[in-house]
Amino acid sequence: MPVRRASRLRDVDDYLFSFIDEARRLAEQDGLAPIALGVGDCDLPTPPHIVKALREAAGDPALHRYPPYEGTAEFREAAAGFLQRRFGVQVDAGREVMATIGSKEAMAHLSLAFLEPGDVVLVPDPAYPVYATWARWCGATVVPVPLREGNGFLPDLDAVSPEAARRAKLFWVCYPNNPTAALATPEFFDRLAGFALRHDILVASDAAYSEIYYDCDPPPSFLGAENGMECGIEFHSLSKAYNMPGWRIGFAAGNAGAVRALREVKTHTDSGTFAAIQHAAAVALDDTSGYPDRLRATYRQRMRLLCDGLEAAGLQVLRPEATFYCLVRNPPGLTSEGFAKRLLEDARVLGIPASGFGPGGEGYLRLSVCTGETQITEAVQRIGELTWQTSRP
Repeated sequence: MPVRRASRLRDVDDYLFSFIDEARRLAEQDGLAPIALGVGDCDLPTPPHIVKALREAAGDPALHRYPPYEGTAEFREAAAGFLQRRFGVQVDAGREVMATIGSKEAMAHLSLAFLEPGDVVLVPDPAYPVYATWARWCGATVVPVPLREGNGFLPDLDAVSPEAARRAKLFWVCYPNNPTAALATPEFFDRLAGFALRHDILVASDAAYSEIYYDCDPPPSFLGAENGMECGIEFHSLSKAYNMPGWRIGFAAGNAGAVRALREVKTHTDSGTFAAIQHAAAVALDDTSGYPDRLRATYRQRMRLLCDGLEAAGLQVLRPEATFYCLVRNPPGLTSEGFAKRLLEDARVLGIPASGFGPGGEGYLRLSVCTGETQITEAVQRIGELTWQTSRP
């Protein structure tokens, strides 16, 4: 019997994953596995004290039951404490914070909580594809807001048409940014909050990379903007800052009404993250021993190694101040996809064409440093053996 899939799945673009599939195919073809500098999947282990906390908590029968839908009180208090210490943002742990299964599911559920056919969602271009995918699945219209290098990869609020602003329900932002690695300033967040309040728009701030930064001031939170708590909800994940991507734990914080709406959707959709994991995550957030500082030092060294090697190979690199990504400009004559294909086929290095994050990403390749220094050194050596002055047919 043929399987009749929902029509919405026809709109799903597997463009980014096609490069990963091609890397696997090449490895199977001749046994030479490409060096993966594409996906932002942390290669370092979760810190031992967090693993120990999980191991001990997992043996407590009281935690084997369903957790509270909004998350355990311990975890929500730890999240509130983290926001206060790190950003100076005060939130009510009972009303303005909730646990999430990482942040990806929460972003999808936020769309279900707020969007209806005919609504508009303002989505940066380029951006993490989940923002636009779920907007479309909810019947909303996606209006791209360009991010351009000349503007520091910040959205031009003046370029949003009055009609789009009138119909908009959500405005997605991500800083530090994926895929551009750009930073937002407190002044920009103040302007964005003012724009959102004038047009009755909820700002959905993806702050997954807030703790991965280098030689700059710690990135701000949108919730710390003037009136940011009134018009914003922010998503934090422990995946990047504490090397916990497989644990699936994060939190949403901000406007109490937005948090409540998200909770209502999740109540009918999932039963939360294992309470023992929430305990271990609370231990991570409460820890002031400086682990994120040590992690940043590792990524800083890796990023310097990558960028130095790429520049020595004759490529133009946008050296990042944050995230574990960097953008590389396309060599003359190559599109982003063509650049990525040449790296994969001729150097066996897997990168992601930034055009896969939206048309505004054309002109760049995104590389990550989620692999060890030995592999990064080998990758830049392979890249350096190629000639980039002319395009290939």
